[in-house]
Amino acid sequence: MFPQILVPVDGSDDGWVALAQAVALARAENSVIQGLYVGDVRLIEAPYWVAPMDVAAPVFDASTRDTAVKLSQQIAADGQAALKQLAETCAEAGVACQTHYAEGVVSQVILEYARQSDLVVMGRQGSSVPWVGPLLGSTFEAVVRHSPVPVLACQSEIRSMQRILAAYDGSVRAKQALDVAAHLVQEREDRSLVLLVVADDKRHEWETIHQQGERQLQQAGVTAKVIFYLGQAGPEILRVAREEACDLIVMGAYGHGRILEWVLGSTVEEVMRGAACPVLICHKKNPTK
Repeated sequence: MFPQILVPVDGSDDGWVALAQAVALARAENSVIQGLYVGDVRLIEAPYWVAPMDVAAPVFDASTRDTAVKLSQQIAADGQAALKQLAETCAEAGVACQTHYAEGVVSQVILEYARQSDLVVMGRQGSSVPWVGPLLGSTFEAVVRHSPVPVLACQSEIRSMQRILAAYDGSVRAKQALDVAAHLVQEREDRSLVLLVVADDKRHEWETIHQQGERQLQQAGVTAKVIFYLGQAGPEILRVAREEACDLIVMGAYGHGRILEWVLGSTVEEVMRGAACPVLICHKKNPTK
């Protein structure tokens, strides 16, 4: 299901945790890791933007150019060192990998490489952008919103993925997510699945939805513990994940409540912020290709 796994690294601790999580998944899926380090062009070009603020400094003087060149060289050296460490980690685990260095706007480059991949695995915080404001950190948020493939968002520790929670609301994305969850537990005696359907006050309609989810799992030959609750989706997903000691939450990028394509669903954002385990978010590209 995931022959090509893209792992952007930036030297942060969360990035290395994401790599370790990706390597564990790649061993089970016989995948190739595509390691990516992006030299942030905004950092490289910063001197050209700062200079105009100083009326005494020419915008394109020799000193400014030298500063930009040296910064670009340092970022490239840092990137190559990180990619070398990534390759060594993959080699020690017996996982095939390829490495890539590119300069550009970080989120845009990651999304470009995602188009040739089947899964993106990354830390929820990078080396410089914490989660601040009403939404997520800018690079991570952009990737989660616009990725054409599923995104596995990792926390600050590696999880075994032995107990998986699939959040299901009957939407197209949720059906794709359930296919992914079923695949992860198929023919794996060491893994188990929890199917969670959280309903609002339209109980009859949601009972039909959870029956659809059960049938989808039956067709995949997978059994699951089915949990059905009336309540708000985000808090219930987080609560059940804790109570069931789940190692992974799998959910669709958008549910029935999506307003605009570029707006990250509030339930997804709430789960991303509150989950103590990795969250696998399924997107437009059919994850069962």
